Amino acid sequence: MYEHSGVDVQQFKKSRHVIGFEKLERNTGYMGALKGIGGFHLQLFSCVHYGATLTVLLGPNPNAETVTTTFNVLPALLFPAVDVAKVKAALKEVQLDALYTTQHLEPLAAEMGLTDIRVQIIDADGMSLLVFTFYGG
Repeated sequence: MYEHSGVDVQQFKKSRHVIGFEKLERNTGYMGALKGIGGFHLQLFSCVHYGATLTVLLGPNPNAETVTTTFNVLPALLFPAVDVAKVKAALKEVQLDALYTTQHLEPLAAEMGLTDIRVQIIDADGMSLLVFTFYGG
């Protein structure tokens, strides 16, 4: 079932990549871990805009392999099957070193009828967080 956010939470929860899925607040916040990657926080929103932010803890100094693995897992967690290949292809185009500034995936957002899709890696006290956000409306 798709909530207003556009994310199928049950599909996300049942993914073979997800372990320890926990609801935080009234069906908008969740946390858990992605196998072989790290912990995550999923925030859904559906007020003026609909969409979601998925923050994944990549650990200290993530290598290209970790980011690539994360990019391979994310689309199937967040988007319907018909859009997964498009999202994966767009993420493959993003250069790892460019991720330390926000990357807006405008062509993909336009193709999917969304307002924005963006991805960034943020360093926080020696740990790296990958933040993937999409919204429309």
